[in-house]
Amino acid sequence: MDILFTLNKKYKDLLLTCLLSIAEHHQTTNVTFHIVSNDIKDTDISYIKKYIPSQYEFKYYNYRNHFLDNAKTTYRYPQEIYYRLFVQCYLKNDIKRILYLDVDTIIVKNLKDFYEQSFGDSFFIGATNIKKALTTFNNVKNKAKRDSHYLNTGVLLINVEMLREKQSIDELNQYIVKNEKRLFLPDQDVLNALYGHNVKLVNHLKYNLSDRAITKYNLMKLVSKIDLDWVNENAYVIHYYGKNKPWLPDYKGILKDYYLKYDQLLKSIQIREQI
Repeated sequence: MDILFTLNKKYKDLLLTCLLSIAEHHQTTNVTFHIVSNDIKDTDISYIKKYIPSQYEFKYYNYRNHFLDNAKTTYRYPQEIYYRLFVQCYLKNDIKRILYLDVDTIIVKNLKDFYEQSFGDSFFIGATNIKKALTTFNNVKNKAKRDSHYLNTGVLLINVEMLREKQSIDELNQYIVKNEKRLFLPDQDVLNALYGHNVKLVNHLKYNLSDRAITKYNLMKLVSKIDLDWVNENAYVIHYYGKNKPWLPDYKGILKDYYLKYDQLLKSIQIREQI
């Protein structure tokens, strides 16, 4: 199983909590972590590796794309958010598929079946957490095809083999640079515009669960509401997207403890390292 992260070094501790959650649920699975950045150094990689069991392999890519120097970026959306769309530029040819994860995700079950599912003709597999009206708005805003879907790109199974065959990197570069003012959530808008008609959807409550999604779901249901028992039985990936973060004091929701479990594990390992 190949798992991809694209980030800058300020997120390396948050990456570790995600890696620890993966390690717990994939102890008998061969996993290689691919870390893509332009500012993470060898010392940062060594720091990350020392907290993760040695059975897991790490590969590091220092990727630069000068077109992206003109791309829309913000503090919340640095240049690295685009790198997941450029996998064919840095991954070796023997990698046919890869699972991209945002560092603010926590894995709560083994992902082997999700990882090995059929792509069909799709470039990407992921979840959408918006309704039809907002999808239609995004399709118009981003100049996407009418039947396109709008994915949350924090959990994204990528068909690397298909992208090598059919993706135009020049088209991708040009869209990012020329449509800067259209991009609200930049990488998601770009994927929607260029590839939203080549995606396969999975259940966002199972593979991209957030407290925002739980609140919306429970407001619509009179029975069968989502609670912690439901999460423990059904969820695979928890994603703390948006501004509601479990490491902040004003976090609202029932999912905080899933993050705290691995944050506290990391801190206990770090304390032992200092003794």
